[in-house]
Amino acid sequence: MHPGEHTGMPTNAVLSPSAPGPDLLHEVVDSGLLRCGVPPHLGGAGSDLDALAAGAAELARHHPGAAWLLWAQRLAIEALLQSPNVALREHWLADFLSGERAATLSPTFTPLQAHDTGRGWLLRGEQLAVPNLQWAGFSLVAPLRLHEQQAHWVLLRSEEDGLSIMRDTESPGHGDPPTATLQLNQVFFREDEWLCGPDLPQRLLPVAQALGRGLACATDWNPNTAPTLSP
Repeated sequence: MHPGEHTGMPTNAVLSPSAPGPDLLHEVVDSGLLRCGVPPHLGGAGSDLDALAAGAAELARHHPGAAWLLWAQRLAIEALLQSPNVALREHWLADFLSGERAATLSPTFTPLQAHDTGRGWLLRGEQLAVPNLQWAGFSLVAPLRLHEQQAHWVLLRSEEDGLSIMRDTESPGHGDPPTATLQLNQVFFREDEWLCGPDLPQRLLPVAQALGRGLACATDWNPNTAPTLSP
């Protein structure tokens, strides 16, 4: 995927409340699909991934933009469900399921670089063509490379210092909501924000397959391509 051109916004800027994102996220929440395939004891509706796939395809037919927000929010939810970090899941899962907190990830696997300060890490890099950037704030699932090792995955907050948004002038596909390139410059990362090891794409693959039906644009999460990280 090649992101569209983008224009600069100040550090920690978020999208305007007039952007279509909030209304689309409400539509996704009202569809009930965020809870589809999530165990009831964790706040979900149970059912199976066939129901999620059918619902995602139906949503994409009627509203492609809402389908992209479903893709982002539901994959971030699944990342929490698959995470060994129980404390992180308990802190965020209910807000992700209810839509009180927007959650997202990039369609491309481009890892951030990290510098160890001894008390945490400072992150730099970009995440491309990211959807579901709500004006009230959002959480970002992102790959992170430490010391040339395989990339691990972290969960970052949009409120962190050093994170800026470059609004894309083109969307990934027709009818999609606005996307942006996220630029990180000396963003502080703590160990309690660690989400999962290098196998997260494989853990998310069944849900990515279900959500991918009907999307207008391929992603690195696409089950037809091998989930590899960019150098």
